[in-house]
Amino acid sequence: MKKYALEYRGYKFDYFFNLGDEIQTLAAVRLLGEVDGYLSRDALHLADVDGLLSMNGFFMGSDNWPPSERIKPILYSFHLDRKHERVVCSDKGVSYLKKHEPIGCRDEGTVRALSKYGIKAYYSGCLTLTFPKRSKESAENAKETFIVGVDKYLEKYIPSSIRKNAIRLNQSSVRLPKIEPDLKRKLAQQLLDGYAKNAKLVITSKIHCAMPCLAMGIPVVFLYPKEKKNDYRIHLIQDFIPINYVSNSSAIYRLGLQKLFSDKVDWNPSPISFEERKKEIAQGFYEALERAKNKL
Repeated sequence: MKKYALEYRGYKFDYFFNLGDEIQTLAAVRLLGEVDGYLSRDALHLADVDGLLSMNGFFMGSDNWPPSERIKPILYSFHLDRKHERVVCSDKGVSYLKKHEPIGCRDEGTVRALSKYGIKAYYSGCLTLTFPKRSKESAENAKETFIVGVDKYLEKYIPSSIRKNAIRLNQSSVRLPKIEPDLKRKLAQQLLDGYAKNAKLVITSKIHCAMPCLAMGIPVVFLYPKEKKNDYRIHLIQDFIPINYVSNSSAIYRLGLQKLFSDKVDWNPSPISFEERKKEIAQGFYEALERAKNKL
């Protein structure tokens, strides 16, 4: 049986794209061993191939749901976006998910959302947590601090001694026109390789920067707006490191109180190791793969 992974193409991705999407695909391909091709997440209803598809990722960015019956889904590390719950959990959508339950969910929020509709669901974690740890040599030679996808007002909380020499980038909004998905995947791999080789510290608000970096053994500080504390997408980060919620209140800046918050953050965290958890996530994926095969 042929195996496929997700890709992201179409008008929405013609002029900017999120390398976090591609990082999730790289994680799936690594566990699948190899794939026979890629299927567009936003056109799965039009898929004209037979095969297994790893459906780890964010669902979804369009109303094109449910997928074609020719696809046999590996529903693991699945995330339901609140904005598209009406689509994914429409009558047809619920019927589709029940047909392929249990659903392995990237976060507890997705478990709760699916459970409301009587869909069997469980917390699987994210496949991007299964990337291998970087080499000891890379860890010892890494000298750079990366600030990744951190809004300007959040960045003000980072000590100036860290900010002044940091490398800044935004992997979630790359603006390059009409880039083919295979090149996006290569860029994502180069980005991960760059973190592994060079990062002594990563400060980010992006989960698909934080999780693969944590998996590779890179120290991470996670900052997030306090106003979005109910965003269940990011809550799984708490399984590994603290989420440092930051207020956007103008009074904090006006009174110069950023340092009070900053002093509470560990800006020199140690790398963490969770090799057993990686094995559990990978094993869960392989079990979901076997379930999908058995439904052929």
